[in-house]
Amino acid sequence: MKYSYPFLLILLLFSLQTKAQRDYAANVEIVRDSFGVPHIFGKTDADVAYGLGWATCEDDFETLQWSLLAGKHLMARWKGKDGAIIDYAVQLMRVKDFVDTHYNDISPEVREYIEAMVLSVNKYATLHPEEVIVKKAFPATGKDVVASYMLSYALLSGIDGPLRRIADGKQPVVDMKQAGKGSNTFAANSKFTKDGNTYLDINSHQPLEGPLSWYEAHLCSEEGLNIVGGTFHGGVTIFHGVNENLGWAHTVNEVQLVDVFQLEMHPKKKNYYMVDGKALKLETGKAKLEVNLSKKGKFILPVWKKTWYSIYGPTMVTKQGTFAIRLGALQTCKTIEQYFRMNKAKNFTEWRGALDTMAAAMMTFAYADRFDTIYCLSNGLVPQRAEGYDWKTTVPGNTEKTLWNKFYPVKDLPQVLNPSCGYIFNTNNSAFEVTCKEDNPKPENFNPNMGYKLTKTNRSRRFYEMVKNYNKIDWNDFLKIKYDIKYPEHDISMPFRKLNLGDFLELSESDYPEIANLISEIKKWDRTTNAKDTVASFFLKALWGLYEETGNPEIEKKCLEDAKYRHDLYAKHIAKAKEELIRDFGKLNVPYGELFVHERGGIEMPVSGGPDQWCAKYPQPYKNGKFRAWIGESYICLVKFTKNGPEIHTVSPYGASNKPSSKHYTDQMKLYTNNQTKPMPLSKDYWYKHAENIYHPK
Repeated sequence: MKYSYPFLLILLLFSLQTKAQRDYAANVEIVRDSFGVPHIFGKTDADVAYGLGWATCEDDFETLQWSLLAGKHLMARWKGKDGAIIDYAVQLMRVKDFVDTHYNDISPEVREYIEAMVLSVNKYATLHPEEVIVKKAFPATGKDVVASYMLSYALLSGIDGPLRRIADGKQPVVDMKQAGKGSNTFAANSKFTKDGNTYLDINSHQPLEGPLSWYEAHLCSEEGLNIVGGTFHGGVTIFHGVNENLGWAHTVNEVQLVDVFQLEMHPKKKNYYMVDGKALKLETGKAKLEVNLSKKGKFILPVWKKTWYSIYGPTMVTKQGTFAIRLGALQTCKTIEQYFRMNKAKNFTEWRGALDTMAAAMMTFAYADRFDTIYCLSNGLVPQRAEGYDWKTTVPGNTEKTLWNKFYPVKDLPQVLNPSCGYIFNTNNSAFEVTCKEDNPKPENFNPNMGYKLTKTNRSRRFYEMVKNYNKIDWNDFLKIKYDIKYPEHDISMPFRKLNLGDFLELSESDYPEIANLISEIKKWDRTTNAKDTVASFFLKALWGLYEETGNPEIEKKCLEDAKYRHDLYAKHIAKAKEELIRDFGKLNVPYGELFVHERGGIEMPVSGGPDQWCAKYPQPYKNGKFRAWIGESYICLVKFTKNGPEIHTVSPYGASNKPSSKHYTDQMKLYTNNQTKPMPLSKDYWYKHAENIYHPK
């Protein structure tokens, strides 16, 4: 793709203007190890940020541009009509306006850090214009990065659900007279470890590729930054990882962070709504959507769509009614600052103090350190909601009684510090089941309007089954728990559905004689998903069919209400699984790892682990009747905090690079599928001695 002289000149001038402040490139070195992981060593923190931006561009500039284009509402120029939906939502939420107003709320130190990273991205775009997807996206700014963080947290908070329901006319309406995809973590301290060390499992279940996949990096400056872990492509800090003293993991928590309000529109005055008897005017605007209608991006159709905004937040006018959405993720732009402080924290007090920034809109935080501290917090910008309303559904938007403006401070959220049993965990389950029963937070101690859910997962049930077998664990026991591939013995549920699969595993042979032999085999199944297991293949095939069919809410509802209907549906998909296995593989007994593979670039490796297991893998249809892992076990970081510092072991699903031409495109796949890791010490001397390549970014 050719780029005009003005485009390159603008990028070059922007780079030179910023670079005049400091020659970041000269003060940072990127040290690539034998797996291609970047270890970035700089004099200042900002030098390191510059190196991080450059290394990310080298490894996956395309994915980095995802978040940049979304934050600048230019996705439609790349993805056409599908991208236009994202661009409209970003403008509806007024993300850019908020960042423009509040960017200086971020400290000068952190702004320089952000802008140094952006400078390297712009420089890379200048030198590699053929890799630029949308040239209008450059030069990027620090504000663009902050906007992409805000957008990411809004999506993680769940804003897409209400937006979709409102647009589809499926958001519940209210009586205006009413009165007032998964992750694991596990930590243990000396109370539960035989060697007296503290263990931490950092293992979120993310997509293995794309904008929500992890990028591993080691950041080290002469100003106290020394941390390794996972960030997103285009991220400025480590999102979860470990430094010389401490580490933390994230899981997506189960708490309501988004509220929907139905406005009471004025009966006569257009675009006015009533609040406590007063008529207020809806703010209106226009979202510009630049829609790409050709493969080469040469035909861009500008489309203008109307937007609305009320005192409650982004507002949508539909035939069903007028609805507004409110959430904390759209009320702060200091997320990067909070993570920057967490990255540099030296102890629990400093790290916990960073959380009081209250700029991370959600997530469970599971923390461990070399001082024998473990801690679990179900974090979130949880609104202080008014009593007397049903906040689980749409609430009236005609009174300021429902217009919340404060959040619960971190100290008032569900949390556990150093429980007596010596362990914490979370698997996207309830904030009230994160440690031993006697030390769990009690639901009755928290206002129900906070919106914490009582969710159980197969992984949370299985954890309690496993942990009861130990008085104390050693490192091998820790790894057994982390890589467990068994469903719970009791009360197994269907992932992402409301169905209990207990009776799926206990169907009557006499009721379904045509598949009686398969039912018998399933009953004898030990509920493990070992790569050699053949019954697990039946289970996965049938589960996939069930998952797709029960995606229809009416069918799922009928399954919950009618046992005979549910059993018939189970039998139908067991029979279908049999037919498909014979059709696609020419045999009935297909090993699980032959059906379910880890694949990239034509390389296929057998998988162990399945949906909602500790060693989680989630399938998507691949080819020849096979499934391919696409989400689940992603970046894994296992830490043992000893008196001499942390021992760190990591692995990525594929490799450090997302460029097919790189030897690091697939070189971690074998480690990953064999449940193996690579050492990842924080020592600068170690990496200079074991470097594959050392260089300055440009």
